[in-house]
Amino acid sequence: FIIFYTMNIVPNINANVFTFSAIAVGYLLIDQLTPAEQNSLGNWFMLVGQVLATNASQQQVLNNRNNASSSSNMHVVNDNNLNADSLQKAVEAMKQEIERLKKSRNI
Repeated sequence: FIIFYTMNIVPNINANVFTFSAIAVGYLLIDQLTPAEQNSLGNWFMLVGQVLATNASQQQVLNNRNNASSSSNMHVVNDNNLNADSLQKAVEAMKQEIERLKKSRNI
């Protein structure tokens, strides 16, 4: 996961193909998950999207105010190490939860 953090994870593909890939993944997961799991995972993905959208919109405001590039993702507070540490902790927590779920479902 750290590899994804340091590289460009958004593929350089046609927007229609990119959108269709999300549809395909969603449909593939339907048969693999119970309705409760689908609901939980769907809400998790929506929260990830909301975090990205909120961060991007605030960064656009700051970039506009500072006449910075629209692609700049500079933070007002130098919190890069805090973000990386928080991300690593979140990844570890997710790994532990996945293992717990596997054990509880005998996968």
